[in-house]
Amino acid sequence: MFDYKILMNSKKTFRRNVDELQHIFDFLKMNFQKVPIQQKDQFEMELSVEEIFMNMIRHNSSSAKEIEVCVKGDEHTVTLSLTDYEKTPFDITKTKEIDFQAYFREKKSGGLGIHLVKQFMDSVTFNHQNGVSTITITKHI
Repeated sequence: MFDYKILMNSKKTFRRNVDELQHIFDFLKMNFQKVPIQQKDQFEMELSVEEIFMNMIRHNSSSAKEIEVCVKGDEHTVTLSLTDYEKTPFDITKTKEIDFQAYFREKKSGGLGIHLVKQFMDSVTFNHQNGVSTITITKHI
């Protein structure tokens, strides 16, 4: 078993508002500076956090509570968790794979974000207990 030194371990809450995205990106970048992260990996993690955060805002209008973003990592792995308070959980790990032929044939728009999160991240997990949902994404860097 490897014993890596934890270089990132930080959390912060954000209002349920699209205007908070820049603050979230600033928070992530401040943490990402602590480890050597390729620009591509940083972009994929930021886009994934944005997608999850926006889904929490759009699809859980019943909560006024802030969303918590947690960053943990070492020189090999970054783990990001977003925690929301919701009565009806939405488990993104159970979404169906996209049939791209049908998607483009039907000229759909949107709906690709969760697919991208699953493609970009090395793992995506969902946990819901007592009205609290946490989506955790991990990227090996």
